[in-house]
Amino acid sequence: MNKRKSVRMVTDGVASGVFAASDNGSEDAAIHPTMDKPTIVMVHGAWHWGGCFLKVVNLLAQMGYPVVSPDLKSHGYSAATYDQVTDMADYVAPVSAILQAATSPVVLLGHSMGGVALTYLAELYPDKIRKLIYLTAFMTPRGKSANSYIFSTAYATDPVAVELFQLLSASSDNKGVVLDAAQSRLVKAAFYADCSDRDVAIAAANVIPINSNIPYTAVAASTAARFGSIPRMFIECTLDKAIPIAQQRQMQADVPGATVITLATGHSPFFSEPDQLAHLIATAAS
Repeated sequence: MNKRKSVRMVTDGVASGVFAASDNGSEDAAIHPTMDKPTIVMVHGAWHWGGCFLKVVNLLAQMGYPVVSPDLKSHGYSAATYDQVTDMADYVAPVSAILQAATSPVVLLGHSMGGVALTYLAELYPDKIRKLIYLTAFMTPRGKSANSYIFSTAYATDPVAVELFQLLSASSDNKGVVLDAAQSRLVKAAFYADCSDRDVAIAAANVIPINSNIPYTAVAASTAARFGSIPRMFIECTLDKAIPIAQQRQMQADVPGATVITLATGHSPFFSEPDQLAHLIATAAS
């Protein structure tokens, strides 16, 4: 049974720390934990890039945590385009490289579509992962994909997600999902409703226009022996308009066993409430 907690975090003292980030997962500093603090690996969602977590990364580094937030293939500094992503292994290769090189288990966090990467990687590398943290993310059960939820009647007709569905369309080659970033009012409402205009402008300048459809269609192949052996936390965001709270809780019910923490934020708390999120992650990591 899921355990749900409402959290109000406060910022207290910070310790010296090491920050390690990379766009390709190859930085040696990102692989080795500092003393008793595990490396935290943060996986971004659709259209986004590893740098979207920078506020939280810096706060965690001040608390002594090594952190890496790689770009998935075709995102951020990756030279690839969405139509060059062949499968999930290809898409998440930068994160796989970090896990393979890790000298001790890491804490793996995924936001939004990054949750698909978490489920996929947890099945492959259960001994490399200390904890999974789904941040208002797709946490799909065996045999289902993110699209199983997105195209469900409950999701598609949820009034909370009305702006989201006005922004999305299939690419002309059917290999990608287009985000109409030119509709700035709808983008802010769906993804950044409680974020500052400055943060929204930074996001708009860095998101990619077309996301590969690979993570949308990937069917979870998780097993109890591997994926199920890793402790999980689900951070639900009650004001989220991209993944409505009803869908977040449906996935929690479909993949039971996670400790659930409730935040009263929109879809992007790494922008709107970085202090809350950083301290919550640090608590989970310790």
